[in-house]
Amino acid sequence: MKLPDTPLTPAQRVRRAEAALRERGGRRMPDGHLQPDAAQALADLVASGYAASPVAVISTALLDAQRKVTRRDDGN
Repeated sequence: MKLPDTPLTPAQRVRRAEAALRERGGRRMPDGHLQPDAAQALADLVASGYAASPVAVISTALLDAQRKVTRRDDGN
């Protein structure tokens, strides 16, 4: 990739990163609200090392749940 002649602004870097994420099949999730028990569970999972950040906890939990459902659907 050719570097631009002038440095990118922070907003341009964000747009470029989001476009690259979409190209790889990812998506940006809107900011939402968690109930207190879910927020505490999220904090506890980060603190326990389940994943390194709140977003990583959510991603890991989604993938874990998908594997669990897939196994159940396969009869395992």
